[in-house]
Parts: sequence; structure tokens; C-alpha cells
Amino acid sequence: MKKIFSNSLLLFLIPTVLIFGWGDKGHKIITAFAMKQLPAEMKFSEAFKSAIVEHSVDPDNRKRDDKSEGPKHFIDIDYYKEFSNGYVIMSRDTLNKLYSEQVVTKEGILPWATEDTYYKLINAFKAKDKQKVLLYSSDLAHYVGDGHQPLHATVNYNGQLTDQKGVHFRYEIEMLDNYLPVIEKKYEYHSPYYVTNIPDYVFDYIVEANDYVETILFADNLASKKTEGKFDKEYYRLFWFKTKYVTINEINSAALSLSSLIYSAWVDAEKPVLEN
Repeated sequence: MKKIFSNSLLLFLIPTVLIFGWGDKGHKIITAFAMKQLPAEMKFSEAFKSAIVEHSVDPDNRKRDDKSEGPKHFIDIDYYKEFSNGYVIMSRDTLNKLYSEQVVTKEGILPWATEDTYYKLINAFKAKDKQKVLLYSSDLAHYVGDGHQPLHATVNYNGQLTDQKGVHFRYEIEMLDNYLPVIEKKYEYHSPYYVTNIPDYVFDYIVEANDYVETILFADNLASKKTEGKFDKEYYRLFWFKTKYVTINEINSAALSLSSLIYSAWVDAEKPVLEN
């Protein structure tokens, strides 16, 4: 997530350099769902899968010290005028030429960070380097999760353009944490599949996430009006009621995308067996 602002005391106390993803619990549940889908032939031990789950939050933690990490977690895809005209420019070089590298970085480089991590994972598999497979699988888990969070795919990422500041935190941390038991029960098993075109695949799910932005902002606005601006239990109940299907869908979709990308990287590396 990007820097977010809220009137709550909790957010006031969080340094602005601290940036969240789906929240630790959200990222871990997506990754745990994905680990359940990996085929037995990959021979990932349960301990190794658990390690990937635990380390899926590492990219958020790195942002404290690595200033280049933050832009890897989002893309303001609707910033680009081509997008509003129904076109998606997937080439970073092309966007750099049109808008400048500084602007493109400022608006987020999530899809290219995801692709880069995918190819690093292939090389780690080829080298049978278990520690790097752990590193890049965990990073991929985080970036794929962020790519399925609608507020990571819009200029209005925190409702700052619609007088809804703090919606990012309310949606992906407070609301999600409140309803994790429900989400866990809604896990959908799917078999991972081989992804033939990585850029197309990544941009497709990011564009889909952007489609849900208005749903989340509408729900936040409705719940806030019903509770007269109080972000209390009733607010979150209403917020969840209006966004639960989108949220559950995106979490399950993220899990399938993640398992499919890890599986595809393994296939591209000619299916190595890692030593336990």
C-alpha cells in the first residue's frame, strides 16, 4: 500500500514511511491458500510452504530501509490517459518515453516488479537454490497479492480525491482483519495452470482489480453516511456487507494467480526437485 492517512489515533502514530499491503494477515491468507494448490509433484514440504507464508510480508518490512521498494507495491493505472481511452500500455520503456521515468516510478511499478521477480524465481529453481526460491516465492506472493487489491491500482488509492481519506486502511486492514474467519471458510480450491504470457497475465488481473475501485469507494461512502462518520462496528458491518463478494473473489483470485505463477516458474525451470 502507499502512504495512507486517517483521523484515527492508531494511524496518526504510524510513521508515514510504514506502508501496508493487504495487511500481514491478508497477505498470509492469500499465500496459505496458494500453497494448498501447488501440485504434489513440486515436492514442497509443509515446512517450506509455511516459510513462504511467513515471509510473504517481507517486502512491506523492507520498505523501512529500501526506498526503492515502495513503488513496487502499486500502480496508479488510471493515471495514464491511454487507460481512460481503453488502452493499456504494458511496456515500461514506452511509458517512460511518454511520461518520463520519474513519473512512471512515482505512479508505481508493480507489474514490472512482479515480472522481474517471476524471472528471478525461474533462475532460482534452475540453480536449485532453496533459499532464493523461498525469497522470490515470498516476494511474488506479496506482489501478486497487492496486484489484486483494488486500491493498489488507482490514483484515488486512499479516497483522497473523493473526501474519503483513510479508506485504504479501513478496507484492507480493519475490515479484513474483522472478517478473516469468514474469508477462511470461503477458500476455493483450483488447480494451478501454466501461464504462457506473463505481462498479459499480470496486467489482466491488475486491470480487473481497478474495476472494483468504485465498488469499494461506494461502500465506504454508504457505510460512513449510515454511521454519521463513525468508523465503528456498524460501519465495518455495512462496509463488509457491500464489499464481501469482491473481497473474497479477489483473495481467491490472488491465490490462484500466485500458485499458477509459482508453478509456471517451476515448469520453465524444467521441473527441478529441491532438496528438503
